[in-house]
Amino acid sequence: MTANVICEALTEHICIARFLRPDVRPALYDQEAIPDTLMYKELNAGAIAGLPEGGILILNFGLIDWFPTAFYRVLIQILHDMRAKHGRVLVCCLPPIVKEGFDLMGGPKLFEVHSTEARAIASASK
Repeated sequence: MTANVICEALTEHICIARFLRPDVRPALYDQEAIPDTLMYKELNAGAIAGLPEGGILILNFGLIDWFPTAFYRVLIQILHDMRAKHGRVLVCCLPPIVKEGFDLMGGPKLFEVHSTEARAIASASK
């Protein structure tokens, strides 16, 4: 099994997930239900499960080239899971082509978006 995301705990309450491949579709279309996909399982095990109540998850999209609707569905599930923990999800480093799709799907209305990882970390650390 090849990893699609690497998760780093910055503090007990802040975790960064960095996507490792420009095209994560193989990890999205391996199952029909979002919680059963490899992408969701990696994010849940590496980041969400380890965060406490009120934790913050930063998603770094710097390497992503493809943004299919299945990926957005994973993000919505992650947001739902983090809100259940009274946490936040921050998104950063959206490449222009990904930002266009993210914006069209209403991402900025649901997620806190930052241009750089450093800015997302600064916001999470407040």
